[in-house]
Amino acid sequence: MKHNAHWRWFWYVLYAAGIGLILYYWWHASGHRTTATALSVNVAIGNLTGLIGTYAILWQLVLLGRLTILENVFGLERLTWLHKWNGYLALTLILAHTLFLTIGFGLADHISLVAQFINFLTSWADVLQATVGTILLIIVVFISIGIVRRGFKYETWYYTHLFTYLAILLAFSHQFSVGLDFENAPAFRIYWYLLYVLSVGALIWFRFLVPMWQVYYYRLRVDHLEPANATATSIYLTGRHLEKLRYEPGQFMIWRFFTKGRWWQAHPFSLSIAPNGRYLRLTAKAVGDFTKALPALKPGTLVSTDGPHGNFMLDRVAGHDLLFIAGGIGITPIRSMLEQLPQNANAVVLYAARTRAEFAFTGELQQLAARPGVSLRYITSDEKAPGLTHGLLTKAILRALVPDAATREVLLCGPPIMMDMVTKNLVALGVPPRHIHTERFAY
Repeated sequence: MKHNAHWRWFWYVLYAAGIGLILYYWWHASGHRTTATALSVNVAIGNLTGLIGTYAILWQLVLLGRLTILENVFGLERLTWLHKWNGYLALTLILAHTLFLTIGFGLADHISLVAQFINFLTSWADVLQATVGTILLIIVVFISIGIVRRGFKYETWYYTHLFTYLAILLAFSHQFSVGLDFENAPAFRIYWYLLYVLSVGALIWFRFLVPMWQVYYYRLRVDHLEPANATATSIYLTGRHLEKLRYEPGQFMIWRFFTKGRWWQAHPFSLSIAPNGRYLRLTAKAVGDFTKALPALKPGTLVSTDGPHGNFMLDRVAGHDLLFIAGGIGITPIRSMLEQLPQNANAVVLYAARTRAEFAFTGELQQLAARPGVSLRYITSDEKAPGLTHGLLTKAILRALVPDAATREVLLCGPPIMMDMVTKNLVALGVPPRHIHTERFAY
């Protein structure tokens, strides 16, 4: 874990160094000519915010470009957090770029802000395209806000984010056609070409070329389906070279099924079985149009994969005293991890759901929990049944079920609301936050 912390600082420094180079080239190109006049200051700020804002947008491609090296260092949840706030920063800077340049040139021409903005659109090369790109960024950021995002389907959220690529293309055209800081600065121009090539190249490689290669190499197809419970389905996949498909129990992959009406949709699902070299298994709960249609998949359907992804793995956990907590279909990654527990592990498994009908893999879990050092407890919130704990995973219930929780490493997976509540209660029981490892089933 300390090793990862050092590498995280490496990436933070790299990000800051990129901004430092921008400041250096900007100062030598035009910044040193800034005077104390309102015109000069506004134009200088406008140029600088535009450069750093575009830099931040390019980093958006890298942060969630499914680069394994970044996922290994940061983990998916931290990357998602960085992606969100870097996106807010990028949009703020681009809007500031527009505002300050409009003010600055409006002062120079002695016209209103509206008149100057219209002049930009009608008389400056590629400004109209850049404005369209900015509008696209506003739409993407707006839909990414949590309270708004929950009102959209996963597909809507996903394909709206593709507008970011178009916005970057429009920004590229605008940046090099009107960017005053690139005049007589070939090194600065080369620097920006490299930024575009590296960020866009990484995106194309990891998000498009690697999945295409995996389709060809592994030839994954649906073998058969089995119900996991009343609302979830397990899909078994076979192919070739599966012994070379490296993944750790607890990780997920992004799946695409090549059938009519589904080939254009890709969704993340955890692998619910440990690697065996013969077949893969994913398990999905029917919660939306895509997952409700999965039970209708036909054997032989070609499948594309992207991954594996995620840091929800046993090798990221220090110590052998473990507490697994699963909510609903969040049992899928935990079930696969239980299959490969170290022999000396001392593990408690808490599996929570609303009713008994929502429990999945009950037979498999009983077998996995039969080994020494593993205990399994079921908790239902909406149904009372003999032998089951009734209620939510409150501080009191957690203390009763796991009195030594504060001494254990916790692996927690389930709905976001449940995970937030359980995390708060675990911390109140004395579990250090760094000992709580999570995987969120949300986009």
